[in-house]
Amino acid sequence: MESRLALLWYHTVVQPFFALDGSDSRAGLLEAKTILQKKSVTYPNSSLFIFFRGRVQRLECQINSALASFHDALEFASDQREIQHVCLYEIGWCSMIEMNFEDAYKAFERLKNESRWSQCYYAYLTGVCQGASGDLDGANTVFQDVPKLFKRKNNQIEQFAFRRAERLRKLGATQELCILGVVEVLYLWKALANCSSSKLQLMSQVLQGLDDPSCQGLKHLLLGAIQKCLGNIKDAVQSYQMAVRDELGRLNNSYVQPYAYYELGCVLLAKPETLSKGRSLLLQAKENCTGYDFENRLHVRIHTALASVKEVVPL
Repeated sequence: MESRLALLWYHTVVQPFFALDGSDSRAGLLEAKTILQKKSVTYPNSSLFIFFRGRVQRLECQINSALASFHDALEFASDQREIQHVCLYEIGWCSMIEMNFEDAYKAFERLKNESRWSQCYYAYLTGVCQGASGDLDGANTVFQDVPKLFKRKNNQIEQFAFRRAERLRKLGATQELCILGVVEVLYLWKALANCSSSKLQLMSQVLQGLDDPSCQGLKHLLLGAIQKCLGNIKDAVQSYQMAVRDELGRLNNSYVQPYAYYELGCVLLAKPETLSKGRSLLLQAKENCTGYDFENRLHVRIHTALASVKEVVPL
């Protein structure tokens, strides 16, 4: 039982987060579905197995089905607080993917009030989703709470949430800036690939309308990621190049340049004639950029990308 749960966690949570492309993830999902088919007969009302069914559905971009599974798992876990919390977390994320910001902030608000894991992070997610829904007064109230909840000073996620909330509070949150914040976390947590084309296009429209000079680099990085998901590789490359060149934004969004190098490098790796340039950009991101948000996370992804090159052309 425990080994099966560990495999499900690996295939539906860990592997998709670090995978360079979808091939390994797809193989893992097939194994996860096989396990779930067998276990659903023995444990039809198991909140954990229903939760993992939701994870598979989310990764297959069946977001409405995933939401139904997470709500079912939440109901069956009425006396299991930890499982309730992971279900609420997924409900929040699926709602962000669907741009249903009101349901998202309600899920994260409950986590902020109930969970002891990271109230600071959940408060930030509550605030950006509440602001994205149009409730700017509510969002600003939550952003004011974030510094009080910033307890783990060495935690990268809490540092990120604190800085982002402070910036939105000082700038004056707008609905568009809050939607930018939502798209940013969807990108950083590799959830943009789970979004439908219509939602991606809607996100792109909002981002294109942002003209704040301090977030232009971030805007172009996210537009590049959206275009890549939509299959518009030429447009994605142009956006990544603009993100790389943004000097002003580097002060506010230190991770944008190395992540843009990485994204551009991965696109170039896909063609034999640009493979060498792609590898060079990945090494540039790894060796020339330091001290930015989520640096360790990017280094793991760069390592995975370079390892994929070794399989084709030994370095």
